[in-house]
Amino acid sequence: MANETEASGRERPARARTAAPRKKATPRRRIRAPDQTREALLRAAVAEFAREGYGGARVDRISKAAKSNDRMLYYYFKSKEKLFHHVIEHSYADLVSREEALDLDFARPREALAALVAFNWSYYWEHPELLSILASENLFKGRHVKNNIRRSFANTQLGMLNRVIESGTRLGLFKPDCDSFHIYLSILSLTYFYRANLYTLSSYMQIDLAEDGRRKAWLAHVQAMIDDLVRRRD
Repeated sequence: MANETEASGRERPARARTAAPRKKATPRRRIRAPDQTREALLRAAVAEFAREGYGGARVDRISKAAKSNDRMLYYYFKSKEKLFHHVIEHSYADLVSREEALDLDFARPREALAALVAFNWSYYWEHPELLSILASENLFKGRHVKNNIRRSFANTQLGMLNRVIESGTRLGLFKPDCDSFHIYLSILSLTYFYRANLYTLSSYMQIDLAEDGRRKAWLAHVQAMIDDLVRRRD
């Protein structure tokens, strides 16, 4: 009994406390704002349609590239065809906004006209996706560029050109009978055709039309042609 009492009276050694295993912090999922998701889907769609054309473009690849899902894509754009419409609208809007940002000196209309030509030429080189998307749209006979897109795009570009021509005519530098529509088509034709047919023309002509010296020479040639088209000689 004494031994038991002594044993029970003795202070028992404290058990070592074992720390409870920490729960691994689960990374908080980053939630994008709706505008960011829509913009990401639109950018991915531009790349997909430019690379694959309308027929070859796939919605699932667009969703994956945008780190989103098909459900969100259809929520924002309803269908593949309507998405393509938004892609064209987005591409035109970018072109127009960049042209509107040009700092043209309308008091020097010849230089301003040369700058407009250079802008169109440079834009096609910097944004080849626009050429691919327009090639697909031409297969649809322009079905998606009607109404608002056509008005906003053409009116802005023609409006800028008209201001330059009006200034040149008023200063006596340009012919009084300049046709802005023909000048507009001439600029687009001479800048767009070279870039859009770069590879086939290079192969056919057995020269590298992408070479920097040739590109600069063609731009100077086009600028001279457009200047000669409008310049008053008397």
